[in-house]
Amino acid sequence: MNPIFSRTLKALCAVMAATLLSACGGASSTVDPFVATRVIAFGDGFNYVDGAGAGLSTVQTGETDNTIAGRIAARYGIVVKRVADGATVLNPLASTGGFSYATANARVADVDAQITAFLSSAGSVAKKDLIIIAVGNWDIYDAYTNGVTSMDSNASALVASIQRLTTAGAEHVVVMPAINMARTPWAANKSLAGIQQLSITTSSLPGLNSFNFLLLTKLNAAFRQDRKPVYLLDRSSDFNNFAGQFDTNGSTRIINVSGMALTADTGLYVPVCTAHTAMAGCALGGLNTTSPLTATSYQSYVFADDINLTPLANRFLADRMIYTMQTFGWAP
Repeated sequence: MNPIFSRTLKALCAVMAATLLSACGGASSTVDPFVATRVIAFGDGFNYVDGAGAGLSTVQTGETDNTIAGRIAARYGIVVKRVADGATVLNPLASTGGFSYATANARVADVDAQITAFLSSAGSVAKKDLIIIAVGNWDIYDAYTNGVTSMDSNASALVASIQRLTTAGAEHVVVMPAINMARTPWAANKSLAGIQQLSITTSSLPGLNSFNFLLLTKLNAAFRQDRKPVYLLDRSSDFNNFAGQFDTNGSTRIINVSGMALTADTGLYVPVCTAHTAMAGCALGGLNTTSPLTATSYQSYVFADDINLTPLANRFLADRMIYTMQTFGWAP
């Protein structure tokens, strides 16, 4: 059977070939794929939605498939809706449907609290539950800001939280770790090598203390069985394909080989939200229309703000995750 899947980069596949051989290639879909009847989401802005299921830490278009969790859930005909707003219950946990415990800017510690809230209501996890976790960006933000050079404790804590879910019966958990935070507007005028070493592993930057590499290693150690309940769907390489890269002098050099219809050259790095440094997404009325931006730029740009992505970019990453899930029978 397949091991935990990761496609951090080709270099990482080479490094881990002995333990993750089939992860670099892909496997055939099963004849009767898993079809979720309930989707449970945890994490940060990639899975943060309102009570109706529309994404909040992005351009708030009101659509229910403009987040990672929302887009994946749509594959099963499910809308993921926010469970609660503080003490106000918006969508009580039920035996079917989609439910998100995610919050804006959540860290690994917040995910553990979200899982606690879920398990206190559910007690156990049903066999037809698909669990989607997206986290890591804000842990890297904190680490860089505070001069921390290793993400070991963050990765260990997330694995422990995931094990709480599998102990409760979870059989289908997909985890999207951090994007390459060095390729975000937030990273401008910062130590790009330092941020990248906290984020991912590349051929030129070993990144053995990076969040994504450590998480991969620790998940492999935690789940050794043949039929694994957890897959790490690292979309760093896909993100790199459309997010381009910063030159060493801090200017931008765009490399877009994703096939997405993106605005050319440096426009990819222009956040479309007016208050982009708040890193909270924005409503359609909060879009920056100063040239070269227009009211519809969010339809072809990558970044909503200095870290969070537009619906276009979220959908692309989610679609890549769905494609991978299909290869091991977790999506129709």
